[in-house]
Amino acid sequence: MQAECLNNEAVMKQIDVGDMLGLIESLPEQCEEAERIARSMPLPNWPIPANIVILGMGGSAIGGDLVRALIEDECDVPIALNRNYDIPRYVGKQTLVIASSYSGNTEETLAAYQQAQERGARILVISTGGKLTESAGAAGWPVIRIPGGLSPRAALGYSFVPLLVALERFGLIPDQRAALAEMVAVLKRQREIYGRSCPIGQNPAKALAMQLVNRIPVVIGWHGRQGMAAYRWKCQVNENGKAPAFWNVFPELNHNETVGWTVPDALLNQLYVILLRDNQEAPRQARRIDVTKEMVSKKAAGTWEFRAEGESQVARLFSLIYPGDFTSAYLALLYGMDPTPITAIDHLKSEMSRL
Repeated sequence: MQAECLNNEAVMKQIDVGDMLGLIESLPEQCEEAERIARSMPLPNWPIPANIVILGMGGSAIGGDLVRALIEDECDVPIALNRNYDIPRYVGKQTLVIASSYSGNTEETLAAYQQAQERGARILVISTGGKLTESAGAAGWPVIRIPGGLSPRAALGYSFVPLLVALERFGLIPDQRAALAEMVAVLKRQREIYGRSCPIGQNPAKALAMQLVNRIPVVIGWHGRQGMAAYRWKCQVNENGKAPAFWNVFPELNHNETVGWTVPDALLNQLYVILLRDNQEAPRQARRIDVTKEMVSKKAAGTWEFRAEGESQVARLFSLIYPGDFTSAYLALLYGMDPTPITAIDHLKSEMSRL
């Protein structure tokens, strides 16, 4: 597919049958709606829990990953993500379990939810419906009901914002209204830069997508918020871009992966390194990243940097996520593929349903 397709909105629309670009572009409004929904739902006056466990898989779990990375420095209660059929042994009556399943029918989440009920945990459900919502309603657990009809990966606002607001309303973190408002404002500004109407020459997401054709992205951020943004990038390239991608975090990668960049150039020049950075980096952080960039630049097909924008941590986090969503969709279009279908996952689910 010729790169010029990214400057032709009619051609992009023809390939993007599922309108993934439209869904990506609507993320700021989705976040605003998600906050309205989360603040309108009645929640019980539960005591502060001993720990929090978030149940979820795939696109429904990423909201939990991001919330944990965002608030772990200010929340006194430990938070864990559970991507499995079984829950940790410590889950019990003092645990707040938040079951997040966009469809409400995710088998791993349903199994873990049932175990949490048997252990006597307090449970909040975030879902569009399905068996999970039905069971929670019958048991009397609160449900934040979010709109359906989207791919879970295109419903990031609905998986992230209600979870963040719920933790605020439970008294576990400070008020998030101002931070969320700034996040939406930053996303709307970024949409003008990364959106489909902005041409290749002025659009970093389109320009990067062109560099990634027939290459493998390696997305790297600092442990915590930037690292989780890197993970989101990786997943979006996989699902939207239909391409392999990898991710890692500083400083851990400097204790293992860095050594792997010493093999012959013919192997490494298929990799393209994307660094997610922040102008608030401490001097030692910045130096570590700069030295690593210098090292990999000698071997990789290329490197690219994105810098966080905004004042609040939530705005800075999402400002690193948003260009990745656009880049992944543009990459699919360059491969001549509709970003929306996930045939491999659908096939696996179909085969599992036979058991």
